[in-house]
Amino acid sequence: MPAKKNILGVVLLLALSLFLGLGMNYLSPSGIALVGQWNTEKGVVSARARDDAVHGDIEINNPMEVRRIVTQKEMMILDVRPAFVYEEGHLPGAYSFPLDEFDDLLDQLLKLVKRDTPILVYCSGFQCTDSHTFASRLMDLQFSRVRVFAGGFAQWQEMGFEIE
Repeated sequence: MPAKKNILGVVLLLALSLFLGLGMNYLSPSGIALVGQWNTEKGVVSARARDDAVHGDIEINNPMEVRRIVTQKEMMILDVRPAFVYEEGHLPGAYSFPLDEFDDLLDQLLKLVKRDTPILVYCSGFQCTDSHTFASRLMDLQFSRVRVFAGGFAQWQEMGFEIE
C-alpha cells in the first residue's frame, strides 16, 4: 500500500507542477510560445508568442502578385535586410531600410512617404521575421497600408524574377 501512495503522490505532484508551469508561462509577458506556424506555404515560419511580430493577415504569399506589384510600381518596396546584403541583390525599385537601423533611418522614411502610402516590406524569406517586425513598427507609427512579402528575397530569386 505505501508504494501506491507514493506513486499517487508523485503523479499529483507532477500534475500540479505542470499546471503551475503552464499557468506561469501563460501569464508571463515573455512566455515561451507553445504553438507555431511551420508551413511555409501559409506564410512566415514563426512560433506564435503573445508578443509575436508576425501578422499573417498582412502577408502576401503569392510571388506572382508581388511581381505584379513590383512591375506596376503599385507600392513602395522596402528591403529590411542589412545594407551589405541589399547591395548583393534586391527586388527592382526596392529601397534599403535595414531593420537594425530603423530608428536611425526613421526621419528619412517619414520624409520619403506618407502614412497612407502602400508599402511592401520584405526580408530574406520564410524563416525571417524582420519584415514583420519592421511592418509592426510602421503600423505602430500609424502607417495604414503595410504588407509583407512572406517569401522574401529567397522566393523572388527561386522564381527567377529580375534582380537589381
